Amino acid sequence: MLIRGLLILHYMVFCLRFLTIPWRYFQLNARYFNKQKKIFSKHDLDAITPVEWRLNQYIDRPDLCPERYPVFAKPEWGQNSVGVSCIHNIAELGVLRESSGYQAQNYLIQEAAVGAIEFEVFVVKHPQQAGQFAVMSITQVINNSADTFPVNGIYNHDTQYQDITDALSPTEQQQLWQELSRMGDFTIARYSLKADSLSALLLRQFKLVEVNLYVPMPLSLLSHNLTRLQKYQLLYNTTYSLAQLAQQLNSKKVTQGIFFNKLIAARRGHNTRILNQDETSKTTNLQMDQ
Repeated sequence: MLIRGLLILHYMVFCLRFLTIPWRYFQLNARYFNKQKKIFSKHDLDAITPVEWRLNQYIDRPDLCPERYPVFAKPEWGQNSVGVSCIHNIAELGVLRESSGYQAQNYLIQEAAVGAIEFEVFVVKHPQQAGQFAVMSITQVINNSADTFPVNGIYNHDTQYQDITDALSPTEQQQLWQELSRMGDFTIARYSLKADSLSALLLRQFKLVEVNLYVPMPLSLLSHNLTRLQKYQLLYNTTYSLAQLAQQLNSKKVTQGIFFNKLIAARRGHNTRILNQDETSKTTNLQMDQ
């Protein structure tokens, strides 16, 4: 909460400096907002994902079953892994389908990526230089649980983040940026990628788990291997660039209600939560015993 508060505070200060309307921030990726569903739809984003990155996924229905397990079930819209669970068999899928969170919104079924390492790549487009990024941070996700397919996220106490941005040269960072830009012209985004190694990631041998376009936070701010000064520099550069990008939207037409529609979507899925492997198995076993 402290980090988010500092992000908001610095962003507001820079908005005052640039005479920027602060809530223009919510319009930065407005072209990808689904006005009918009133969400940033993961299903829509899958449709524009380069085929070589793509994991098989579909909007779940009672008459559909995965070809193989495990799979991941996730709300069509959601953040920070809320509502995501790893499904190992048809019984666990049945438990999910009976849950209140499932009834409140569409769920996606996504094949499990087999890459050994999960990477989170946060990028902010450069306000002045076309084809360049202003901010890039890369974290390696480390999970300390025994789960083979854990649900990583900021609310999972077994999840930790290690900043590895400096492991890439400026040239390699630019190459990664150009590769990720193939998906879309995102102003700000955080990509969750699975690959067997950092070298494989740079060779474009990865799968996209998901991309977050709505108020994503650079997870390097949660890493344990950056100093406070390094984290502050990242926070400063991020909010400075975002305020400049928001300023560029001052005279443009607003896509109505993104912020409030997102609040409604979050409220609709308020009963969803992260289910780890043990919790899902216990629930399934209980139903089978009954």
